[in-house]
Amino acid sequence: MSDQGFAKPIRMLHSLLAICMLAQLAIGELMDVPEVEAVPSASNLSWIIPVYAHEGPHPAIPGTPVEETLGFEMHEFLGLSIAALILLRIMLSMTSLPGANWRELVPWASAAGRKQLGDEIKTQLADWKQGKLAPLEDGETLARCVHGFILLAGVIMGATGTILFFGWSRTAPQTDIIELIASTHEVVVGGLEALLGAHVLAVILHQRQGHNIIARIKPTA
Repeated sequence: MSDQGFAKPIRMLHSLLAICMLAQLAIGELMDVPEVEAVPSASNLSWIIPVYAHEGPHPAIPGTPVEETLGFEMHEFLGLSIAALILLRIMLSMTSLPGANWRELVPWASAAGRKQLGDEIKTQLADWKQGKLAPLEDGETLARCVHGFILLAGVIMGATGTILFFGWSRTAPQTDIIELIASTHEVVVGGLEALLGAHVLAVILHQRQGHNIIARIKPTA
């Protein structure tokens, strides 16, 4: 294993996924969704940068196409980009590259992995009570498990997003199944935001404690 713990292709993918996912979450929260609504609503972004979204109200008459906004189109493009990056990460997980193996992303799938994960959680909890984080070597399995959950959330977001891409109507109200898939997409987005927030916070705290975690994940190392 390299001194950073991750092979360079993994670190480069990590950085690309981080940038794309953060941008996607920001755009997803602010974009104007092209949907026929019973009650017209103004764009979420019209008060920030009108060029990014459709400024007028959504048409309420079924059969009248709703114009796709730039924000929504960017959301679609980033979604396809993230899907490609996740697919590449899954392919790399089948290789012997340091830090790439899929078993390291799902330690809870084996008895040995669950035991190691449980031991690390106990160690982490003990250090949290003292207001600090355990050293990196005492949280390796937990950290990679978080990476695994982030990738899993990305897969679910990609799958539901693909269904919405082909099934979303711009000329009529959505069907019940599409509404259910859209709700699932939103729930997973919330979970991903929580995971990313916790992940970023852990990196900041590790760095402040002198663990130099950035050196392990920066793509130029």
